[in-house]
Amino acid sequence: MVYNFLEMKYFFSILATALIVGFGVTAYFMGWLPTISFQKPRAVSTVSTQIEATPAPTIAPTGKSLIKAGGVLVFKAYSLEVPIGWESLKEGAPAGDIELDKLTLTKDGYKISLLQAATGGAPCLYPGDPDVEGPSSRFTKFIEFTVQSGELMRKSSNDVKGFTVCEKQGVNGYGAPTSFGHVSITLPATTTQAVLTEIDAIVASLKKI
Repeated sequence: MVYNFLEMKYFFSILATALIVGFGVTAYFMGWLPTISFQKPRAVSTVSTQIEATPAPTIAPTGKSLIKAGGVLVFKAYSLEVPIGWESLKEGAPAGDIELDKLTLTKDGYKISLLQAATGGAPCLYPGDPDVEGPSSRFTKFIEFTVQSGELMRKSSNDVKGFTVCEKQGVNGYGAPTSFGHVSITLPATTTQAVLTEIDAIVASLKKI
């Protein structure tokens, strides 16, 4: 009886094992078991985007400063480029007084003055121009040039002590003040071509804003 009991115990153990293994094989092939898949890591492609820096706008060429002034009465607000070494002074009438805007640039006895005020105007006359009725300013020589915003000007004079800037005013010739106001240049007793060239560049840089 003992032998038969042990024999039956081993028989049921083998049978249970066979059933478990058989069920597992059947479940695998029938797709009853959850599938666990392992994916190979993919290479990540890096795209390099180059952002080109945009330089900040240049206010004025190197070695120069941009000065803004004007804009009173019928005159235009303007800007001009001034080289290093020139001093600037802005003046304006107090609130409630007569409108006035004055910019003075100085260097070693040279002076450029731009005045916007209610001072009246007059035609500028040159050799060959007939006299006109009323006040006028007659000059013996001039240098013609165009400022940055397109106005045609004449740097006019009678001697070497200074200049008055006149502007082309339609078919009626030239006159002062200009669109930027009364523009005058005062010179010291002794001048150098380098500073005179700077003055020409300053006045030519006038631009309406």
